[in-house]
Amino acid sequence: MAQTEPARTREFGFVAKVFIVGVLIILTLASWKIASVFMLGFGGVVVAVALNNVASPLSRRLRMPHTVGLGITVVGLVSIVGLFLTLFGAAAAAQFTTLVDELPAAWDSAEAWLQSWALGRWFLSIGGDALDGSAATLLNALPIAGGLLGGLANAALMLVIGIYLAADPVSYRKGALRLLPPARRERADEILRITSRTLRKWLTAMALDMVFLGVLTGVGLWLVGVPLSFALGVLSGLSVFVPYIGPIVATVPGLLLALSVSPDLAFSAAVVYVVAQQLEGNISLPLLQRWTVHMPPAVMLLAMVGFGLLFGLWGVLLATPLAVAAMTIIRLAYVEDILEKGQHKRAK
Repeated sequence: MAQTEPARTREFGFVAKVFIVGVLIILTLASWKIASVFMLGFGGVVVAVALNNVASPLSRRLRMPHTVGLGITVVGLVSIVGLFLTLFGAAAAAQFTTLVDELPAAWDSAEAWLQSWALGRWFLSIGGDALDGSAATLLNALPIAGGLLGGLANAALMLVIGIYLAADPVSYRKGALRLLPPARRERADEILRITSRTLRKWLTAMALDMVFLGVLTGVGLWLVGVPLSFALGVLSGLSVFVPYIGPIVATVPGLLLALSVSPDLAFSAAVVYVVAQQLEGNISLPLLQRWTVHMPPAVMLLAMVGFGLLFGLWGVLLATPLAVAAMTIIRLAYVEDILEKGQHKRAK
């Protein structure tokens, strides 16, 4: 007996649903396997936004093609880095090398000082075996365990991808928009432009915040007499890229080095770190966030944990720009276009 039309329709609908679920499962598994590719791509986007942050205004003011402005930007940045390395590279490399070499001995001195206090012994007991004399071995093994060469290779690849994206952003954006239905392309293009502009503002604010905290910390540590203050200041400045957690972690080497000299110097270094981070958190960061997107601390910490679990170390390092882009897209594409669409129509 032949199937009726409704039965065929139900059967086709069931098969279609099973097919869609299977495709989603396959895509999920595939995305999990190629997570590093996604991070390389997004890192390239961040680099492209940073380069165009300089190249686009330069091209407009000098009325030159965008590729020429980008070339001048890349050459200028390479020249600035080369000049910096020429003037300060030897001293910076020597300080960072000394910093890495001194940390194990500084930890041993700190451990001996903590052992002389009841509260210090209690603190050491919390860490158990992780806070014993083998910490020096762990510190020496960090570059190998962290995949230093792999990280540098990924960073170089992000830089190359970013240059290609920055050279012809329109073609890549149009190619991505062709994956969407024609009726949605105009709005999607607007969302991409707004997201790019938001990332551009965030990168500018982050660069200014890095300089503020790095200079403040480095000068403060130099004034109180902490060794290797230049390297410690650079470390504090770079740590801002991982908000909240990064600056706290960056205080550990400075406190250990200061404690290896004397407890009084460690106290002075702690005061410098606290004052610098309070000024950055209560003056510099709020002023910059008024100009760019505001990221609540709880959202930022959850983003770092979530992206870290999904994408590893690069997920933690790029958690903030990922969260900035995600929040912008969700606000425009979901909240405004779906949840609040009826309200906008009624308001009109």
